Amino acid sequence: MIMFISDSLFLLYIVTFLVIIITIYKCIKAKKIETKTIVIILIGVVYLLFYSYESIPSEKVQYNHIAISDVEGLSEKEIVNKILIQEFDYYKSERLFTKNQIFDYKINRINGPINDTSKTDNHYYDVSYSVKTIAPAWIAGNGKNEGLWVNSKSEFYNLIKNNDQYILTRVGGL
Repeated sequence: MIMFISDSLFLLYIVTFLVIIITIYKCIKAKKIETKTIVIILIGVVYLLFYSYESIPSEKVQYNHIAISDVEGLSEKEIVNKILIQEFDYYKSERLFTKNQIFDYKINRINGPINDTSKTDNHYYDVSYSVKTIAPAWIAGNGKNEGLWVNSKSEFYNLIKNNDQYILTRVGGL
């Protein structure tokens, strides 16, 4: 099922579909196809396919959670690494024109745990990673922009044990 972003885009979707149908009907009736007609049909079909693809809602994934039973025997640093891999794989699977979509990533280092003396259950980790992307959201903040790669981004994460799962939350960057 297609969900439309707005009424105006829905109308544009319908109008494009009708223009394609009318153009094809005129071509069949006239038994003559011009280059201009082919271009109109191709642009319309590509628009309809693209819009249909982008309109299908993606399922929401909880990428920053992992069950305790899935990581038994691992150190906290290994758990952080596993959750980060989950998170970056999720961003790799995002559609092309979403704000967090990436093409590739590298986790450079994970330092920690850095214990917070004021809170007994918080374990902070300093994480450095690199992402290959065209999304401007990744360029903001720290890191070095080199071609499509944003190298050496640093952020602090907090690993929390909550009932039957570990949750990794982003605290902030440098």
